[in-house]
Amino acid sequence: MPRPLAIPQDIKDTLLDDNFWSELKEIADAGEKIMPEIVSASRKRGDSGTLDQRIQERCEFARAGMKLMALTTGSHMAKGFAPLCNPPIPTGMMHCIRAIERIVRKEYTPGRKSADFSKLAYLLKRVRHLLRVYYNFIVARQADDDLVFCDWETIFDVGITLHQVGLCLLLDPPRLRAVMAGGGKELESFLLDEELDVGAFRVAAIQVEKIVEADPESEDADRVASSKLERAAEADLAAHTMAWFMGDLAVAFFLNEKDDSDADEKRWAAKATKRLVHWSTSPTLRDAIGDPLTDAMRPIYWTTTALVKFCQAGGLGALFGDWVNSSGQVLCGEILEKLPDAAWKNQTPTSLRHVTREIQFKLTHEGDGFASDPILIDALFKMYKHYGLAPFHKGAKAEKSRDPIVFHYIERQIKRDGLEMRTPADWRRLLDSYINMPRSVNRRYSWSNMTISGKWDCLEYYGCSNGEACPERKALEALREQRVRGVRDPAVEQRLEKWGAKPRQCAACGWTAYCSSECQKVHWADHKPDCLKKRKRA
Repeated sequence: MPRPLAIPQDIKDTLLDDNFWSELKEIADAGEKIMPEIVSASRKRGDSGTLDQRIQERCEFARAGMKLMALTTGSHMAKGFAPLCNPPIPTGMMHCIRAIERIVRKEYTPGRKSADFSKLAYLLKRVRHLLRVYYNFIVARQADDDLVFCDWETIFDVGITLHQVGLCLLLDPPRLRAVMAGGGKELESFLLDEELDVGAFRVAAIQVEKIVEADPESEDADRVASSKLERAAEADLAAHTMAWFMGDLAVAFFLNEKDDSDADEKRWAAKATKRLVHWSTSPTLRDAIGDPLTDAMRPIYWTTTALVKFCQAGGLGALFGDWVNSSGQVLCGEILEKLPDAAWKNQTPTSLRHVTREIQFKLTHEGDGFASDPILIDALFKMYKHYGLAPFHKGAKAEKSRDPIVFHYIERQIKRDGLEMRTPADWRRLLDSYINMPRSVNRRYSWSNMTISGKWDCLEYYGCSNGEACPERKALEALREQRVRGVRDPAVEQRLEKWGAKPRQCAACGWTAYCSSECQKVHWADHKPDCLKKRKRA
């Protein structure tokens, strides 16, 4: 008998609840109505008007995204623990936020140095600390005396106010220069050196996931435990709340560097570039900061010279990541359609792996039919044009059993058939063959990507189409019942591997596979009607 998946009872109950599905449909319908507003807001650049008008126009994207989040998780509407007071609680969150806003936006005078700039590092660190205190309690119920200073109406109010401050500095370079001069090394360190606080729970979730992925004997129960920890970590929005501001500042430093920049500006730009590439291509950080970083990075995407510079610095995967999974995916798709060939130059194996990882993610969530997308075809064409098969090989090695096998397939077809792949049309034909690949071939590739534990778990779904009548499958099922975790038998594992790795394919339709000619003969009576249908469709 197949091993039952270790799905927690609360999840089973939810999936069987009709109200859950009706509510999900309502959310999806409401989300569809908001998406045009999000797409429209993502294109607004705030290029004209007063500084405040430009800031407000840039913030429309964040506000539209917040509406969508309010429909789904509601996490952006989280309230603080302390009541709002007027004036705010001294050293509380709103006291710090309003002080930052006052110092940077309201009291700044061009040409005049303000002593208050030296307070910004302390205020920002206090904000970061209170966010950590709050989310340690939300995620892990860790109480802290400073919870009484968490006095906001919604957590989005904190993030959007910081975003407005960040945009003020981004859109007014002289003001940013004055703030940095007055803030000194402590402010520079906070903005450009110190790590984002993603939270211990998220770090633990990533570590557990890596352990589970690396363990060839990991089982469904391990993966369920890992996903539970990951879901808990998703409630931690500490880094997310500060990401608009931190992203705005990093983008400002990146864009402000000119040929005649002084040593300080060049140092800030170098640090900012490194941070932006790291933040935008690290799966851990993207999970933590998500759309706020996409929002902040739009000025880079809008400017061709800046975009090429960023891509060549290692950020190409960020653009693909935002196209694949962000509220700015329509905007980023439009940018990718016009992406200059120069953006593909100077890539490293790591930066190209970021691109292939995002493509795999896109195919996983949108299906193999997405392989015909013109953006994807152009990306694969240019990647091969500049770097040959190397990134495809690396992408294939990273594919797991649950991933699409597109890079595995591409590498094998090009090597086996000696394909030259000189034009986008060549790639379109190859990807069409991938989309129409027989199921038996797909299953064989997937089998080769599985861990040993995955192969044991999937005996019923891979290997021989003769099903329960297959004598070798019955023998392997019996051996599976005798398995003891941590005790491995190479001979048995080799037998298992061989059974699923090279099955005999039905030559007529190409859709079924068998471990032996005997199983194929036995199964022919059952397979014949389906085989005839598939041949007619072909």
